[in-house]
Amino acid sequence: MITRRRNASIGRRGERAVRWWLRLRGWRLLGRNVRVGHDELDLVVVHPAHHLLVIVEVKSTAGNGSVMSRVDVRKQHRMARAAERLPLSWRRNRLIRFDVATVQVGRWRCHVQYAKGAFDDTRP
Repeated sequence: MITRRRNASIGRRGERAVRWWLRLRGWRLLGRNVRVGHDELDLVVVHPAHHLLVIVEVKSTAGNGSVMSRVDVRKQHRMARAAERLPLSWRRNRLIRFDVATVQVGRWRCHVQYAKGAFDDTRP
């Protein structure tokens, strides 16, 4: 039980760090933990100057292990499927990009590494 709470706390801190990281770079948040059917998208953001809608998968860790490997092909497929079912008002006249943010959550600080265009739409 304690481990589950600790993991949830690490995930929340990581998402909050990425939201601030994006906001400071001009991105506007449309939704967080957006449920689309059985799928969930961590962050959906837009950049007004670039006409770009970005789906951001956030992976947080308190350790030193690789978290990028947790965004496997199945996860990519679910994200692409959810993206095509987002509200039309969010998608209209915008390119869609899939990014991955990895967050090293420390006791006092979070270190964000951001991969733009981490993968393409993987629908078959």
